[in-house]
Amino acid sequence: MIPDKLVEFLHGPNLMFVGTRDAKLRPAASWAFGALADAANDTVTIFVPDIEGETTFRNLEDNGLVALTVAGAATHEAYQFKGKCLETRPSSEQDHAVQDIYISKLIVQLGPLGYGEEIWSGFVPYPGKAVVFKVEDIFVQTPGPGAGDKLALSD
Repeated sequence: MIPDKLVEFLHGPNLMFVGTRDAKLRPAASWAFGALADAANDTVTIFVPDIEGETTFRNLEDNGLVALTVAGAATHEAYQFKGKCLETRPSSEQDHAVQDIYISKLIVQLGPLGYGEEIWSGFVPYPGKAVVFKVEDIFVQTPGPGAGDKLALSD
C-alpha cells in the first residue's frame, strides 16, 4: 500500500510534473493539477490539461509508463512515483472540483511567497484527462541524504 504520509503528500498542495517517454526514449513532461491516491489499490489519479498534454497522452497510449514527480510547494520534500497507466479518460466535473481545490491550496500556501492567484489563474487546468496509474515504485527526491532511495510500499 502507498504509505499514509505519501497519500497526504499527494493530495497537496504540491507541485506535480508527469514524465513519459516514447518508443525512441524521447522524454516528455507536463504539469499535473491535482491528484487522488487510492492506497489500498496502489493507484494514483492525476489530472493533466489537454492544452499541454498531447505528447504525454500519446506516450501513455504507446507504452503506459508514468513517472510522477511531486515536490513540496514551500519545502524541499519531494518524491517520484513510477508505474504503469491503467486508464486515461476525459476529466469530469468532479475531477475539476478536485483541481480547483488543489489550485486554491497552492494559492493559500504560496501567496505569501509571491506566487499567488495572479500566477495560478494563468494556468488552464481543464479540459484535460484523468490519468490513473498503478504505483510500482516510489523514490525519495528530497535533496540530501537518502535522495534517490527507493521506498517500500507499506503493508
